[in-house]
Amino acid sequence: MARPPLHVFAVASPYAWDVVESAQRGGWEPTAIDNVGDADPRLPGLRTPSDAREASAADFVLGVSSAGSRARAAHAAHALGWSQPVVLQDPTAIVASTSELAHGVYLNSASVVASNTRIGCFANLNRSASIGHDNVLGFAASIGPAAVLAGAVTIGALSFVGANATVLPELTIGRRAVVGAGAVVTRDVADGEVVAGNPARVLRRVELSSEEDRCPHCSAT
Repeated sequence: MARPPLHVFAVASPYAWDVVESAQRGGWEPTAIDNVGDADPRLPGLRTPSDAREASAADFVLGVSSAGSRARAAHAAHALGWSQPVVLQDPTAIVASTSELAHGVYLNSASVVASNTRIGCFANLNRSASIGHDNVLGFAASIGPAAVLAGAVTIGALSFVGANATVLPELTIGRRAVVGAGAVVTRDVADGEVVAGNPARVLRRVELSSEEDRCPHCSAT
């Protein structure tokens, strides 16, 4: 039996195509919802939120990849009355039976989630990301292509781990922190720190704000 339509909200980014194609491979019928303008007109069923008000209670996912953009999009969708965020798992992604995916999570192709891990609301795993056992990922956290999180790693809300980065076991990446592409993280990263290199070192700190740091649907961080 065919699945119901799936709305992809916030699509003014090329990443929307990854989300659309994962949905199509999974048997969904995706419709792109452009809430800010400038979306690729080739996206399937492209509409604005005002054109899709009758569908505001339908299943939806987000079409952006960066942590900050996902948090803003989640709040924007909620403010417009979109109330049914769902998990979108590419058919090639693998998730252990003991792990939990919160609403709004997107797992891109070939991503892997090991045992006893919790992926928080609206978090994003990009292509071939590898998430070890007993990890905890916070609200809107985003893991880049081929990044590796070893066992018992905690990723704070709105944090980003770049492509091919590695985070060693039992470490914590704080809220709104950024791990640069290819970095090897060997110690905890504090809230708002931007780190890069091997071993990763602090480059700068970003200004912290509590705005949008919680899921708009359940207030989880």
